[in-house]
Amino acid sequence: MKEFRMRIIWNVFLLVPLMTLAQEIDSRGQDNVFAFYEYKIKDGIGMKGAFNAGYKRDLEWHEAQGDDWSWIGWYVINGERRGRFIDATPDHSWVDFDNWKINGALNGKLNNIHWIPYVETPSGNYRMVLSEYSNSKGGRYKSNILQVHNIEVSIPKEGTFNEFLMSFKRYLEFFLRDIPFVWMKTVSGDGVQNYQLYVCIDRMEQMERVVNIFTQKHMPDKLWRLYTESVTLNQSEMWKYMPDLSLYPED
Repeated sequence: MKEFRMRIIWNVFLLVPLMTLAQEIDSRGQDNVFAFYEYKIKDGIGMKGAFNAGYKRDLEWHEAQGDDWSWIGWYVINGERRGRFIDATPDHSWVDFDNWKINGALNGKLNNIHWIPYVETPSGNYRMVLSEYSNSKGGRYKSNILQVHNIEVSIPKEGTFNEFLMSFKRYLEFFLRDIPFVWMKTVSGDGVQNYQLYVCIDRMEQMERVVNIFTQKHMPDKLWRLYTESVTLNQSEMWKYMPDLSLYPED
């Protein structure tokens, strides 16, 4: 009965007028580009410790050079990529990448000294925040854990998925209550049909709400139809925030 009432409430909410997709695209802000990088730590005793120490030295060098970019570090703690280190520099406009105040050549040289010897298969991509579908609040980068959903969308059905996103935000805000979430889309370096949902939690007990967000039992019928018609894969994993492997110039 409780589930039935929740569905009734949500079918009413879905009748509320929403902005058109074109209006939402036009409303996206400028500082919404993230550059993500991923590293597999080499196998062997002491490799992870050596990488962490070298990466910290690299952040200290960035700080000493007056780097005004933030750098955020996470370790993936479950799923197929368990043990990978991921970092990102957030909140950029595209022109920022043409005007980084750090000497790129020297930075690359120091990377080869500080931490490159301890990793293999480095990769990276650019993602854009979809702010119109997100409710992120301040400090989202510093959440203890990110529950990350990596979602692949059928290219012919991308319009259907955008329709899903326009209603899904209201559903998530109702379902997750005070838990922030951020949607992103890959724009270079990986499949452009790839989207990511980051749910920002501080305590594992919050997962009791998070684990059910993509289940048919809880999702309104219209949302479930749009979701199943457009999404071909939804893989989840957790990222553990590493404050000692992060740098915020404003701090």
